[in-house]
Amino acid sequence: MIAVALAQIRIHWARFLAIGLGIALAAGFVASTLIISSSLQSSLEDAVGRSFAHADLSVIPGQDVFVGGDAAAPLLKPMSEIDGVHSASLSARTVTTGRGTGFSESTFALSPVPADERLDPFTMVSGDRAKADTDLVLDTRTARTLDIGVGDEVRFTVDSVPVETGDDDMPIYRGPSHSSVTFTVVGIAEMGLDPALPEATRALTTAEGYQEYFAQQGDVIAIQIALDDGADPAEVRRELQSVIDSSQLQGSLDALDVPEAVSVKTERLSGGNIAVTGLLLVFAGISVVVAVLVVSNTFSVIVAGRRRELALLRCLGATRLQLYSSVVAEGLLVGLIGSIFGVFAGIGVSRALMDVAVRYWPDDFPYDTLSVPVSALVIGVAVGALLTIVATIRPARSAIAVTPLEALQPFDVSISPSTRRRARDLVGIGFMTVGVLLVIVSLYAVSTTQLWIAGGALGGGLIVTGLIISSAKIIPPIVGWVGEVAFSPWGAPGQLATLNTLRNPRRTATTATALIIGVTLVATILVGGMSTKATLTHGLDQRYPVDISVPLSGLVGADTLDDVRAIPGVAAAVSAHRAEAVEDYRGDTPSVFVIDPDTAETVLGDSAADLVPGQVVVPEDYPDETVRIRGLNELNVRVHKEGLSSLAFFTTPDVGNDLGISATTTAVLVRLDEDVAIDDITRIQQSVAETLDVSSDEVGGSAVARGAYSELIDVLLTGAVALLFVSVLIALIGVSNTVSLSVIERRRENALMRALGLSISQLRALLALEAVLISSVAALLGLILGGALGIVGTRLVTHDYSSDLIVDFSVPSLLGILGVAVVAGILSALVPSRRAARLSPVEGLKLDY
Repeated sequence: MIAVALAQIRIHWARFLAIGLGIALAAGFVASTLIISSSLQSSLEDAVGRSFAHADLSVIPGQDVFVGGDAAAPLLKPMSEIDGVHSASLSARTVTTGRGTGFSESTFALSPVPADERLDPFTMVSGDRAKADTDLVLDTRTARTLDIGVGDEVRFTVDSVPVETGDDDMPIYRGPSHSSVTFTVVGIAEMGLDPALPEATRALTTAEGYQEYFAQQGDVIAIQIALDDGADPAEVRRELQSVIDSSQLQGSLDALDVPEAVSVKTERLSGGNIAVTGLLLVFAGISVVVAVLVVSNTFSVIVAGRRRELALLRCLGATRLQLYSSVVAEGLLVGLIGSIFGVFAGIGVSRALMDVAVRYWPDDFPYDTLSVPVSALVIGVAVGALLTIVATIRPARSAIAVTPLEALQPFDVSISPSTRRRARDLVGIGFMTVGVLLVIVSLYAVSTTQLWIAGGALGGGLIVTGLIISSAKIIPPIVGWVGEVAFSPWGAPGQLATLNTLRNPRRTATTATALIIGVTLVATILVGGMSTKATLTHGLDQRYPVDISVPLSGLVGADTLDDVRAIPGVAAAVSAHRAEAVEDYRGDTPSVFVIDPDTAETVLGDSAADLVPGQVVVPEDYPDETVRIRGLNELNVRVHKEGLSSLAFFTTPDVGNDLGISATTTAVLVRLDEDVAIDDITRIQQSVAETLDVSSDEVGGSAVARGAYSELIDVLLTGAVALLFVSVLIALIGVSNTVSLSVIERRRENALMRALGLSISQLRALLALEAVLISSVAALLGLILGGALGIVGTRLVTHDYSSDLIVDFSVPSLLGILGVAVVAGILSALVPSRRAARLSPVEGLKLDY
């Protein structure tokens, strides 16, 4: 029977071509995911290895242990005095902000240069190595991006110790928490990317300068050890560990060989790669499920078209096992060929993605090593083969059910629903019912515990699973109704197209289900993402009705405020005084602003409550009748409960006078224009920071938070939709398969209709409408189901962040999905309709099917 299977594939290769393409897409997706994961890991290991390239031994912090540069510095001298040690150099990093004359602000990953030049993990390109405390060496990429050269200056924000005077009975003056130091660029070096902070600009200063200005806020990466010639690494390693164990950092640092240190560091930094790989595998799994449905449906049609042939083989002595083996062999062979093609295509796609990333995002993407593990190729081929075997089980069982007597029956024998079919429909409807109930319960119970978010997700999964199981019961009636309403006006082609989709309900249901899964997930992510963004924005405006707030330690002049108001996108800016809430509320310490009511109206959002003289405005659910506020004095102040502002409390100047607010404890509050774009928020944040001469990290507020999570959600939406496109593409291939094979099995019928007067254009319209009906109904159901699940997901995720649910979605995007389904349906019918049009009525009626 293997020979029969090979003959079938050779003779009817066109029928199997689309199957192989769907399998190739799924297998290629899996292989690409594993190749990308391996390549990211290899790139990470290479980047980590470059930082340890010239060391002989390395001392690194333990897992999840933070060691400051100031704490590790005392160990350098006793380590360098160990016999066999040539030098011990601190490798550390701090993230800080800097400004220059040619750029407003940038985040720097700043490190000390090694004390021993032979341990340098960089190569000087121009200028000199850092020698003075305020010397700076920039990475070539940083110098190019910021347009900085040797001799230019960069001013960094550094920590300074607050100055406090007085005792319990005296006022306390709190000095500034930050100051700035100007560094001079003395050299440019090639440093490569920092694997821990690939997007940060990089700079180096001397070990002394780092210790003085940055060690308290930075963390130790490693202590690099250079050995004398002939030194015993094992003995030196034991001595190093002995020095560590006798210090205050006992248990915090480990002395390791360089290969071991590289391996440990790579493993600790690979958590992000694992998360990316897991996410990609989830989407690859969705594509595999869709491919199983498409392949199974297509094989079912192929087997149905060979019923008489299989019956004749039974008459000639073929056993049920032989027929079963023949169908499975066909599927396995097609699966292997498609998988091999897909795996090699996956290698090409992975390489192309790497080239695109390196070309367009060279400063952000440390993906420079293509690694193709054998395991990725084997798993990709195995997934494709297993996918096909699973998909051919039902068609193979249909093949062995053929009896020799069926060879004498007409081809298109109607098969009545079996008891098993009815039982399956009941199971599917039961799943959907339980899913709906679980979603409803989760919506009401999520206020008690966040665990009900998982309950809602489970409910949504049960709804989709139930729809898949009982699709033959649910989808065909909907297809028939839509066809009757929308396609009947097209005349005979529209009516015949509707009837053809209902001729085999299970085939239509399976074809539509594959597309429903992809579209549902796309719609869920789109509607859920956009609604989540809108709801979080509304909730944040309620909880913190200040677009931008900047705490300061000094008075703000009128000219400075005018400069802030002149920033494009700023509607209003005022100065206010600050107090301090003594106790936390809902896990956060609210900001307390002292501001007069008239000024408050100009900068606070519409959700802010009106200020009441002599009281502190707190949320309406605040539990106490007073709130304890600290200024120069500490008092319990009566509260006015109104609104939902839980991250910021507001009070009037008379309360501030009672508290004795320091004149230098101020803040600038900014309100943005109503129509300001999300993309402009970062620009405004940096402009405000530059105008007020503070770090952008100190510029907060609801608009800043909104810009941060909006950007993250947009990136996730774009990536998820792009990944799900593979599943939608496989499903559309299934639509094309269904139409193509229906043309093959209805050749006599099509020829008869041609003989009765159906024109070629009407025949083509019939097939196109049939494909469009299936794809458009599937897309419409997917959009409705996905939109509903997206709204439910938004309510579950944002319940604790907003009292209201804001439903938002992009009508053009949803219409675009529906339009793509319609266009794809038309395109999928082009080849089948051309084949049907080429067949003359006389030749079609001669065929013996």
